[in-house]
Amino acid sequence: MKTELTMIVLMTTLTLTSRGQSTDQIKVCRSADNAFIKLLEERQIGKSKYSILLPQDYAINEAHGEDFSLYYFYPADTTKHAGFSGGVYFGNHPSQFPAKSASCSTEKLKSEMLDQNVNLTIYNCNEEYSVQSIMDSKSGEGWNELIHIFGNATSKKDLENLLFIFTTMKKKD
Repeated sequence: MKTELTMIVLMTTLTLTSRGQSTDQIKVCRSADNAFIKLLEERQIGKSKYSILLPQDYAINEAHGEDFSLYYFYPADTTKHAGFSGGVYFGNHPSQFPAKSASCSTEKLKSEMLDQNVNLTIYNCNEEYSVQSIMDSKSGEGWNELIHIFGNATSKKDLENLLFIFTTMKKKD
């Protein structure tokens, strides 16, 4: 039994170290607190062909331009402490947001969203986080070739929950 356990630990260690991930590129796991996940419900993102899981007590606000649609999600009760908020931009001309200040640290993460590998940029500004990524929408509609996801979190746990939410976004057929 001890030999088998040692072999399992050794094989796991070899597997993990052989993947060759650099320290600035970490795979994002679909991890979030189980109690938090139970509070999520699938929501249509405006009139788009996309949906996302959000907490039941969150609202979605829409803004539209001639060639883009923008959706913000946040607690419906604005007096409630929001651990995170975020948004989704659909259009052809997204732009990355800079860090709040030069003192913020930057982390690059990889995740899978909408059946594609995406690169996320996370800024840590004194334990307040912002995250964003730009990806192909695969919509085939022409006017919204790209999706820019973005959000803010007030703790590492809230950041993990926000990242989980973004991984739940899916295109409806």
